[in-house]
Amino acid sequence: MSSHQRTQGYVPSAVFQPGSANGAALDAARAAAASTATVAHGPISFASPPPQPVPPRPQDSAASPRAPAQQASLPARRPSLAADPHPRLRTVVLPHATLPRFPAIASVNTVRNMETCGLLLGWEIVKGADTPATRARYVISTLLIPKQHATSDTCAMDEEEGVLSFTEAWGLITIGWIHMHPSQSCFMSSVDLHTHTSFQQMLPESIAVVCAPKSDPDFGIFRLTDPPGLQVVLKCNAKQAFHPHPDVPIYTDADRGHVQMRDAALEIVDLR
Repeated sequence: MSSHQRTQGYVPSAVFQPGSANGAALDAARAAAASTATVAHGPISFASPPPQPVPPRPQDSAASPRAPAQQASLPARRPSLAADPHPRLRTVVLPHATLPRFPAIASVNTVRNMETCGLLLGWEIVKGADTPATRARYVISTLLIPKQHATSDTCAMDEEEGVLSFTEAWGLITIGWIHMHPSQSCFMSSVDLHTHTSFQQMLPESIAVVCAPKSDPDFGIFRLTDPPGLQVVLKCNAKQAFHPHPDVPIYTDADRGHVQMRDAALEIVDLR
């Protein structure tokens, strides 16, 4: 655990450590994802915080209305995950291809020591009554790269109205976000924590993915604890962008039955 993680109240999970099932699946995804495909949809862009989600799609299908731009070829197996400590959270399906594809897209900025950010969009899949056996789940289908401006340790998304139009046009909801730490370790900074409160307030299952190519591990899938993390950050009145938080478990890995990495299609839309 890095000093940054300790300062920001990280509670680690052992599931995504080297040698785990998810780690092996990610290695396979990286080997399969040798190139990056993008789909352009015109001069649309957006800003943080993320847009309000649109009503869920009624059908029980994760299919996009368009053909997927890219799908990784991976072994047909599902990573084993530990039990979710918050069983009220619905499952979020994250395509394996997200993790190798996003760093490839961000590589131009990464070599310049600049961050890159994107949105994770998808569907709510409703199977029936809200019981443990039929509970709805969320499937991430689209990685959206917005127009943005960045520094070595910050990244801001521009023009919120454009993304709202995009998500409404394609019936997508915002399920999380992803960004690079080009030279730092894999952790959630105070800026990241405050950014994620907007996502998690709108959708408790929202996730924050951090990619850190110079770190080991080089990625993390995080969420604020609730309680106490979400409440601590919402009540924080610090004026400085980067600042410590109280010594309580503020955020943790979102990988204990809540996020499932699967062999699913991923569409990449780059609007920069």
